[in-house]
Amino acid sequence: MQIVSKGELYPDFNDCLLKYVPLLEMAGVSVLDQMEKPRIYKHHCPYNMVQKNVKAKYLYTYRRPEDTVISYYHFLQTLKRNPPELDEFLDNFLSGKIGYGNYFDHVLSFYAHKSDENMLLVSYEKLLLNRRDEILRIAKFLGEEYYQNLVEDESLLEKIEERTSFAYMKNNLSLINPNLKKEEERKTVDFFRKGVTGDGKESLSSNQLKRFKDAMMEKLNGSELLQEWMKE
Repeated sequence: MQIVSKGELYPDFNDCLLKYVPLLEMAGVSVLDQMEKPRIYKHHCPYNMVQKNVKAKYLYTYRRPEDTVISYYHFLQTLKRNPPELDEFLDNFLSGKIGYGNYFDHVLSFYAHKSDENMLLVSYEKLLLNRRDEILRIAKFLGEEYYQNLVEDESLLEKIEERTSFAYMKNNLSLINPNLKKEEERKTVDFFRKGVTGDGKESLSSNQLKRFKDAMMEKLNGSELLQEWMKE
């Protein structure tokens, strides 16, 4: 959204989810049908549930699984969904008994298409490590005009770098829990918690980390993802 709008569009979080770059599961298909093309929307669906269009471009962001499960667990707590204890939640995560199914299968479903011309995979870890290069890579993927806008205007690139930083988003974006219907019950959701890498290793026990490693060895055997995620 920042790249396409040249850093001008910065709505509140709820408008991000429901209006400008709607989340399919929350906004519904009817909202997408009403949007002007070219349109941008997001979802959490695995590849086999994605409607394919050769003219569309697909950007898929993935994250180390042990960091993902900790982030997911804390997010459900902020929504007051009463998640089970962490150990039980971890079992559900590894066995695929969570929303959108098994995480490894989910990532693999897109990873298998990483060479598709209209598919770009973005590693969360690489995005944190070198955001500028990744922003330029995303812009190049979206279209030459977006890439040239950033290459030719350093101030615009710096603006987008700033506005997409975790600190800036944490300070300037807030999410009102849409599941609470009564106005007086609505609360701001702490959507941005840490945004770091390695939180899983710090939060999970050695036994839990071993279960993660065993699951990865089983599900990702023969995949380049295994090498990527097994790195220290």
